[in-house]
Amino acid sequence: MEFVFPSSTDRKGRSAHEKVTFSGKWSMLLFGHLQIMIKNYLISVWRYFLRNRSFTTINILGLVIGMTAFLLIAQFVFHELSYDKFWGNANRIFRVQLDRYDKGELSTQWAAGCNGIGPDLKANFPEVKYYVRLHGSDALLAHGDIFFKEDGVYFASQDFFKVFGYPLIAGEDSTALKGLNKIVLSRAMAKKYFGSEDPMGKMMRNNGKEEYLVTGVFEDLAENSHMKVDALLSFATFAKLAGKKNETELNQWEWDGFLTYLLLGDHADAKKLEAKLPDYVTKREGEFLKSFNAAMVFHLMAVNDIHLDSDFIGEFKANGNREAVYFLSVVAVLIIVIAWINYINLSTAKSVERAREVGVRKVMGSFRSQLVQQFLVESFLLNTIAVAAAIGAVLLLSPWFSHITDRNLGYTLLQQKLFWGFAALLIVGGSLLSGLYPAFVLSGFKPVEVLKGRFKNSGKGVFFRKGMVVAQFIASITLIVGTYTVYTQINFMRTQKLGVSIDQTVVMRSPNIVDSTYSQKYEVFKQRLAQYSEVKAVCASTSIPGGSPDWNAGGIRRLSQREDEQKQYRVIMMDHDFIPQYGLEVVAGRPFSGDTPNERKTVLLNESAAKLMGFEKPENALNDQIFFWGDTFRIVGVLKNYRQESLKKNFEPLIFRYNKSPGGFYSIKFNTSNVKESLAKFEEQWKELFPGNPFDYFFLDEHYNKQYKADQQFGNVFGLFSGLAIFIACLGLFGLSSLTAIQRTKEIGVRKVLGASVSNILTLVSRDYIILMGVAILLATPLTWWVMNNWLNGFANRITMAWWIFAMPSLMVMVIALLTVSIHTLKAATTNPVDSLRYE
Repeated sequence: MEFVFPSSTDRKGRSAHEKVTFSGKWSMLLFGHLQIMIKNYLISVWRYFLRNRSFTTINILGLVIGMTAFLLIAQFVFHELSYDKFWGNANRIFRVQLDRYDKGELSTQWAAGCNGIGPDLKANFPEVKYYVRLHGSDALLAHGDIFFKEDGVYFASQDFFKVFGYPLIAGEDSTALKGLNKIVLSRAMAKKYFGSEDPMGKMMRNNGKEEYLVTGVFEDLAENSHMKVDALLSFATFAKLAGKKNETELNQWEWDGFLTYLLLGDHADAKKLEAKLPDYVTKREGEFLKSFNAAMVFHLMAVNDIHLDSDFIGEFKANGNREAVYFLSVVAVLIIVIAWINYINLSTAKSVERAREVGVRKVMGSFRSQLVQQFLVESFLLNTIAVAAAIGAVLLLSPWFSHITDRNLGYTLLQQKLFWGFAALLIVGGSLLSGLYPAFVLSGFKPVEVLKGRFKNSGKGVFFRKGMVVAQFIASITLIVGTYTVYTQINFMRTQKLGVSIDQTVVMRSPNIVDSTYSQKYEVFKQRLAQYSEVKAVCASTSIPGGSPDWNAGGIRRLSQREDEQKQYRVIMMDHDFIPQYGLEVVAGRPFSGDTPNERKTVLLNESAAKLMGFEKPENALNDQIFFWGDTFRIVGVLKNYRQESLKKNFEPLIFRYNKSPGGFYSIKFNTSNVKESLAKFEEQWKELFPGNPFDYFFLDEHYNKQYKADQQFGNVFGLFSGLAIFIACLGLFGLSSLTAIQRTKEIGVRKVLGASVSNILTLVSRDYIILMGVAILLATPLTWWVMNNWLNGFANRITMAWWIFAMPSLMVMVIALLTVSIHTLKAATTNPVDSLRYE
């Protein structure tokens, strides 16, 4: 193309028109030359790939597996880090978290803290723009003949939608939760009860009593939310049900169990606000807390941090774990690094075979820079193929990976620009990291020495490759020992004696809709079920094994103690069949009895509670009296500590109160040889005695083991990718040992002629790798001990890091590595020495 400018001449007499035309021709020539050069590079690389199919396959396979693992983990990590970022005001929302102290010791940590903190902070600190408080409702919602027991129903104060900046599909956010008996539904909940009807202005019932007006509908909360909310009831209704005239009468600090969120002003500093809270606590409640030798400490937790950093009393649901996310991030990096090290090792190890190619190219006039470019193109092409194949594998494996991580990962990440930018970075970064060193090594060969056959691997190059092999196996051993530790810890927790019998037990929640005859109906229900031959026992309680008791009571002390000696305990209410049915051991006194008069004025303690009350021996607690919320109770027995919750926690101090028909849970222990038939019988009796209440049930052993679900998932994911890391490392070792065997073919032939046996040759070749494995084990052991010991410190009951935890995985890795190396060595060792000596 020619560009014509006004005529002018330079010092050589050329016009501007001539100069531009000349420049354009040169540009076209350079562009054409560049095209030819790139084409030549690609043809050369492609021919090399075809001549070295096995080498190329090993390289690509290692990179594909490594990048697939890396991208799958990255997808999970991005998902975990994305929680609660969809809220309109996400960067200004903070949850108030409460720590309660007793005599200077941390007693409880609440996600759902005291009721009055929200309105008090709004009234006294200008940094707080709005607040919302939520309290769970044991709800059975109904519309017409449609009724369901719901878990995601909460009472919420009127500014919920202002705090979270979450728009309503229908209704006004400023009035939807203002006033009595209002309900706002999620889109899914509205469809569940109203189908295609417009729910606005229609009525719903809760627990067969209260009528609620539907005043709004909101979009279903995203999967990546720490909340699980399907419906919101107006908080003024909760105040009415609690016997208060209005919400203001609920502004007390002694009642825990309320989730409080703050929306701070645009320029407010959360850390500075949190620093002001201790003085405010002292001003408002200092004298009261001092009288009980207690303390309250409030923290402001950013809503974006809740999912990974919060595991306190009153969470919406089980949250994630930042430590696990960081662990997996490290695993992802290690896997991709192992894959790149494979490429570097195999490329440099194959340098002897490529030396003549480099020598000829240099003699023919190639510059070193051109050779570097060629080898970088080779690396770029391999990494591009690997990333493309890895993305395909991620698309294929995402549903399966979502299942084992228990996260709905979907394909949303693949639709984000960030992901594709990350994939491009993986190609470019991988090409440079894995391609630069081999490119400079290969392009640095001297053509005279190479063509005369005097070339051999440099000592530095061999040392570098050995260092890379050691680095690979340090990573692999660290990962496999980590996996073994996780599995050992989980197995330890699941095989310990619980002190409570949870097998062959089905549990159902007690009915929500009841009347004055509830106690009698419960007794009839027990009697009817007891008539079935497969039923062994039936009991009722406010809590069951497998979770923290909902009733956390403070202000409890022995009658002989001062007020400042009162402490907090967990309280479970039960009938007299609970203890024998669950196989709890009475170490002092007696269990509850249904025939003893005034039994409701008695309590039992577990050993931890007896110790906390100051009794040196369980029997010393018998007949002592305790003061509990304005009433006195006599201690009639002490139970042996049992695992109410998982072994991740210590024994909680528990107090057991008697009630002939407590609400909460019904537990039925029965012969499970014909579960379907038995459940049909139970349901028939349920529907007859408790009409209008859905028959929902679950099996206690499954419920109890859910406490370990997150750890098991972490162990499965960790183990899977650790296995892949070892496979990739062995894949590289397979290729490396193949090249070693080829390069030492003549040496092996000579040794066989001189009388060496196959075992001698195997030992000779394997010795180098055994030394490398030994070095990797020595370096990996202290690193792994430090990492996994810190992880185990998060468990109240944990294994000790015994020597065999390191020895068994290390031995397994060494055996796998030696078997990998032996494949090619054995082939070379059994080859006819005549053929070996004719090689090359």
